[in-house]
Amino acid sequence: MKQNKIDETGRLFGKINVIDLGILLLVVFIAIGAFLKFAVLEQTTVTIEAAPVSYTLEITNVRDWTIRNIRVGDTLYVTGTAVGTVVGIETRPHRVAVSSNDGAVWWGDVPERYVVEVEVEGTATVSDGRFLVSRTVPLSAGTSTTVFTTRYAGFEAMVKEIALYGDE
Repeated sequence: MKQNKIDETGRLFGKINVIDLGILLLVVFIAIGAFLKFAVLEQTTVTIEAAPVSYTLEITNVRDWTIRNIRVGDTLYVTGTAVGTVVGIETRPHRVAVSSNDGAVWWGDVPERYVVEVEVEGTATVSDGRFLVSRTVPLSAGTSTTVFTTRYAGFEAMVKEIALYGDE
């Protein structure tokens, strides 16, 4: 008569319960992992210090309401994380290319629309040329992100430039 590997009471070869065997193997694997982590593998001692950075945000095609809600000294936020303090604001008229019936193209100002450049100072970690502002928000020149002010004004801004202090 052929013997089954698992009998009617759930024992493997009639000696050990399958669930008990699974728990025993899990405990053994956890013990081996803990031993490797704390006794065999080298501890890493590399830390990346946060450094002061300065970056410029460009906001295009906005009304004066946006300009009035960005002030020097405001803290800016990205996804709820403070990413720096406004230290300077410059505005200029928003311009677009306009073509005439004869095919000529010229630049024209858009009424009541502006381009705002916001200078921001904050701290960031730099690793492999990547800036992580406030250790969590990745920013690099040419990327866009939604930014909020302390007055809950939100806008889509493009990072025009970013640099460590002294590298500008």
